[in-house]
Amino acid sequence: MKNSINNDYKTLSEIFNEVLDLRGLNLERLAELTNIPKRFLNALRDGDFRNLPPAPYVRGYLMKIAGVLDIDSNLLWQTYKKENLFRTSGAEDKMPINRFAIRPLNKRKIAAGIVLIIIAVALAWKLNDFLGILGTPGLKIDAPAADNLIINTPSIKLEGETNSQNKLTINSEEIAIGEDGRFEKEFALQPGINTIEFKVKRLLGKETKIIKQVIYQP
Repeated sequence: MKNSINNDYKTLSEIFNEVLDLRGLNLERLAELTNIPKRFLNALRDGDFRNLPPAPYVRGYLMKIAGVLDIDSNLLWQTYKKENLFRTSGAEDKMPINRFAIRPLNKRKIAAGIVLIIIAVALAWKLNDFLGILGTPGLKIDAPAADNLIINTPSIKLEGETNSQNKLTINSEEIAIGEDGRFEKEFALQPGINTIEFKVKRLLGKETKIIKQVIYQP
């Protein structure tokens, strides 16, 4: 059974010192038994409550002290409160924030993050379009597949692929390009060697030119 002390007219410091004397303990031994820093035990002994940690810590220390000294922990805590020793400066009475604790989501930050992501995607999309008008354009010719092709028909279908944003000409004639980048044209041949010039150019970039020769032998 916990020892009771009449503390009607005693301060927390007086109770602390009285019980220490009754138990025959000094601060060094009490610090070893409770694992409480000696400077805080000194503050309790001297009534120097300004040098104590925030109230939640003090309560834990008082419970440890009560357990070692075999007295009612509630007695010490209630005495502490009656003396109005709580520091009411706001944040000082709060326990340190656990950096591993789950914090509530900040909806504004989430919304701002989503907006930034949308903007980034839009800018990337626009950048891709912008790059489509810069640099050297690519050009692929599917037909005629070979150079110096010999045929006996009066025309040949020209086919190929390039970026839909490029400007394409075949022998200086502008040719339409599909959204998928494909193009084709029926090209009339003259007997003998026919030189066909494919040329693509980007709006702000360089041009690419491919020349094919087709030999028409009626």
